[in-house]
Amino acid sequence: MKCKPNLSFYRCVCILSVICLILPPAGRALSAGLPDGIADLSAGFLSGSTVLLLLPVVDEYVTVSFYFALLASGVCLGGVMTGVAANAWLPWMLTVQGACMVRRSMVRHMQLQPLFKNMAVWYNVESHARFLYSLALYLLVASLAGIDTLPWLRWVILPFTCALYVVLMMRVRTGRTCFLRRSREQEIKDLIRGNLRTSPVQAGQKSDEMARMTRLYERVVSLMEQKQPFLDEEFSLDDLAGAVYTNRGYLSRTINVLSGRNFSQFVNYFRVRYGVELIRKDPRLRLINVAQMSGFHSSPSFNAAFKVNMGETPSAFLERLRSEKYARHSPT
Repeated sequence: MKCKPNLSFYRCVCILSVICLILPPAGRALSAGLPDGIADLSAGFLSGSTVLLLLPVVDEYVTVSFYFALLASGVCLGGVMTGVAANAWLPWMLTVQGACMVRRSMVRHMQLQPLFKNMAVWYNVESHARFLYSLALYLLVASLAGIDTLPWLRWVILPFTCALYVVLMMRVRTGRTCFLRRSREQEIKDLIRGNLRTSPVQAGQKSDEMARMTRLYERVVSLMEQKQPFLDEEFSLDDLAGAVYTNRGYLSRTINVLSGRNFSQFVNYFRVRYGVELIRKDPRLRLINVAQMSGFHSSPSFNAAFKVNMGETPSAFLERLRSEKYARHSPT
């Protein structure tokens, strides 16, 4: 499966970050016999955070990040082994991290097509969170330079450096940005995948018209879930309008406003969800048969709709499902 190399890569970078965290106090202890306590701990947290910020978001290549992580770790190791103060080598680690971010930005904007995909919204959230964490890292490294003149500053910086490292490690372990609330992140992901809202009335829109549209929308969703008219390849907007006793114009507007999708996308959501259940019940089914049983005219339209709603192709989903089933039944 594809996730195995990614997991090993992320584990390697996490190990590198822990090594960079330990090196400053350990190096000082070996060379001087006693670490400089707070200052070395802060430098360790900052160097470890720098390595963690080199991890890519989900649409970026891992190889480049690994090379930059090795380079940043080498800077940390070289600075500690030569006995140079952290104020001297930490800025060079930030230079490596900054160069990596510039490269990623250039690559992202040279490829215009990915900028307009559904998942580009989530990639932007992750990139924005990484930018803010990088800004916090730069400010803390700059503050570290003032420890010599303001000794009390080390006690102020330490909890912030520790908190930054913990948050970045949680970000790696959980896949969250740790920048937005969990509910908000899930809402963004649901909207991207096309999950339909059954209670879509929002603040400032609770008018009589919105209330009528909401009642109509709930009837439509109930009809689609219970009677499954979308299984008919010829199912049309006129058919749905007749089934819920309204005109096609008002129904189209209701679906667009409350689901954020046009009629075709709305119907395909239910067809994909039905196809997913078919695959789960019998992974031996051929995908072309699943497409036909779900109401799609062709396999290409099924593949495209599946990718939009599930974030992966039908074949990738089927492969993952079979692997999970094999793992559950394999002897430990």
